[in-house]
Amino acid sequence: MTSVTLLLLLITALWLNVNSLSSPTNAQPKRQRIPVLQYHNSWVCVDKPCGLTVHRSKGTPKHVKVLTTSVKRQLARKVFPVHRLDHRTSGAMLLAFDSETAGKLHDAAIRKGHKQYLALVRGEWNREESSVLVDKPLRVKGTIKDAMTKFTLLATTKGREDDRCSLLLCEPLTGRTHQIRRHAFDIGHPIIGDSQHGSSRCNRYWRENKEWNRLALHCWKLDFEFDGEQRECIAPISFQLKKILNEMELWDEIIAIEPRLSMEPFDIKGGTHGRHFRKRRDEEDSDEI
Repeated sequence: MTSVTLLLLLITALWLNVNSLSSPTNAQPKRQRIPVLQYHNSWVCVDKPCGLTVHRSKGTPKHVKVLTTSVKRQLARKVFPVHRLDHRTSGAMLLAFDSETAGKLHDAAIRKGHKQYLALVRGEWNREESSVLVDKPLRVKGTIKDAMTKFTLLATTKGREDDRCSLLLCEPLTGRTHQIRRHAFDIGHPIIGDSQHGSSRCNRYWRENKEWNRLALHCWKLDFEFDGEQRECIAPISFQLKKILNEMELWDEIIAIEPRLSMEPFDIKGGTHGRHFRKRRDEEDSDEI
């Protein structure tokens, strides 16, 4: 092999290496922005995406993204989770800026407040009553605990075959692990996309025919009283879910019952929220001096 051939091989190898480093497949993924629904001096409410863990624990790998880290980066302030949302559940999530506020908010919003979830479930609702209260204890870490969930029908398909489904308003009256998901299964309407407490055949159909590959459970509203004021935090449903409900001819019926479900997803400060929040915080601090 001549020196010219060796030189050509070396140049080719260098060229391939440079192009592989600059290719889109090796580019760093864009950071996912967390939509901000409300912010106050001591707490914030965000719209947690599906598939994002709330906070890092001992068993969480370092490469896994978590909600608290993302929000801390956006707002340039440490945040403390006020309550839990499953990894695969989306929706309204309260975070406090200090541990004391986190405790007070948990008592006001979670213990004394009112939470509402939306769940797209398998099957046509065939009960005479539009609401059902499930009072069934659940085993949590080896201990049997009381658990109650109220399900209210918003809309259900009629006369369809493979894709029969219903949209339910879910109100957990206790706070057990996977409570809504387990109670939905108990009444014969497992949540679509639930790989742990649902139907694998149903999930596969929706994944292959509707391109739906997530848990169809969304915390859409939190009502509570805090600092002497009544608060309401709403996390609008996704465009993908709206599209499916339109395809199933359920959308008009749903918004006739609850018009606020027609709200489009929003982020009150967009990419500049952190700067605006710090400005607002500085103004409030100066007013107190």
